[in-house]
Amino acid sequence: MARSKDGLTPTLLVNKIRENQNNNGTLKSLFAKQFLGKFSKEELDGFTRSIEKEISRREMDRVNEMRETLEKLGYKVEKK
Repeated sequence: MARSKDGLTPTLLVNKIRENQNNNGTLKSLFAKQFLGKFSKEELDGFTRSIEKEISRREMDRVNEMRETLEKLGYKVEKK
């Protein structure tokens, strides 16, 4: 994994965010205010769209895995 000029890698960023999550997966209030507060509304909207796309992609991956499993067991799977 390539490091940027400031030494930040995706793994370091993910680890820092995980350190600042509550048990329910949300960001701790102070961290959210300090971290997210640095971004404009447009940037936050962009993050939201990217996150929603990633969630959708993962859901479709799961659906495809389940479909393949059922087909291997001999079931015919069709989308309504």
